[in-house]
Amino acid sequence: MNQSSRSGFTLIEVMIAVGILAIGIGAILSAENNSLNVTLRAKRMTIVAMLAKNSLIEAERAISGKSFTEVKEEESGKFDAPFQEYSWERKIKEITFPNILDQSKAKKDEVSKVDENTMRVVKIATSYLSKASREITITIKWTDKKEEQKFVVSQYWVDLDHAIDINPTE
Repeated sequence: MNQSSRSGFTLIEVMIAVGILAIGIGAILSAENNSLNVTLRAKRMTIVAMLAKNSLIEAERAISGKSFTEVKEEESGKFDAPFQEYSWERKIKEITFPNILDQSKAKKDEVSKVDENTMRVVKIATSYLSKASREITITIKWTDKKEEQKFVVSQYWVDLDHAIDINPTE
């Protein structure tokens, strides 16, 4: 039989074709796996963001209408089903505003330009803002691939009904 009249593929040609096909299928499977991982992570982050938002709303409800001394500074717990794998922590802390006209930090020539009444007003405003403002921090925790993960979000709360102390000590 004449070599040139023979039709079909040699073993080496078939092996090369199978190798190319295997590399192509492997690349497709890898891309699909990465796509699935990204989708699952996006779903988890959507759930965590929703839980954090709901926790901030609950913190707002807990604080609303109360003075800061009536509210627990720290609380924690677990979410109900179907989110039982997530836990939360809430911390409420006072914000300390600096006195922007503090004479010990200002330059001497700038201090001389500021009169006593201005210093007093700034001191009252600084004291009021420090006592009337709080930072609420919500931390959502969960375990993923045997590692603890967390998502932290903060919100600032100002109690505009807080009494103004016209004789601050600081």
